[in-house]
Amino acid sequence: MTATSLAVALGFTFIHIGSRHFKLRVFTVNQFTSFVGGISLAYVFFHLIPTIRTYEHEVMESFNVNAANASHVIFGSMLLGIILFYFLEVALKSSRLKMMKNTQPSTAMFWAQIGSYFMYNFIIGILLTTQQFQSSVTALFYLLAIGIHFLTNDWVLRHHFKSLYDSYGLKLLVIGVLAGFVLGANIHVSHLLVGLLEAFVAGGLTLNAIKDELPACRGTGLTSFMVGLSLYSVLLLAL
Repeated sequence: MTATSLAVALGFTFIHIGSRHFKLRVFTVNQFTSFVGGISLAYVFFHLIPTIRTYEHEVMESFNVNAANASHVIFGSMLLGIILFYFLEVALKSSRLKMMKNTQPSTAMFWAQIGSYFMYNFIIGILLTTQQFQSSVTALFYLLAIGIHFLTNDWVLRHHFKSLYDSYGLKLLVIGVLAGFVLGANIHVSHLLVGLLEAFVAGGLTLNAIKDELPACRGTGLTSFMVGLSLYSVLLLAL
């Protein structure tokens, strides 16, 4: 753990806490979410996936498998992240349909969603302690990529659950990041576990980007998506 990692963890908490006050003045919601979607996917394909592939050697040694099967284990963990958040999205849509009739969101669905996102933030907090930032610039790019993803999650959850999210959900997501960071800083996290957790996060990040951000890609949203994708890709490749 470094001071830079701690600064990024605190940055994530400030993004969550300040999300309710974030207002778009120059861009429309569609333009902003499409821009975020471009950044998120660039981060997954040009940073996360190349990173998780470096853990194949640890998987080969731990499970006594060849390179091909090690790759399957890594990407299986990524697929698990996609599946989990896909099921959550299906359940959330079902809850929305019921809410149209009852005008109140399901409390059980709220806790299921928040519990899953708590674990997601908790894992990111743990992984943050293992990050080896080459410079403050790379730390800033990491904060930007994950932070705006958190911001979008806040919007979606607040829009659906309203006061429930502000009263309970927001606090739990902040606690999730900080608790994961504290735990990761005080225990040894094996390289194998880091690789599997990063793959899981990559899967969740990919699906969340597609379901929450890319659907807005219509008209100027498509331009915003391509700008976010191109700009962040160039920045990552230049590092």
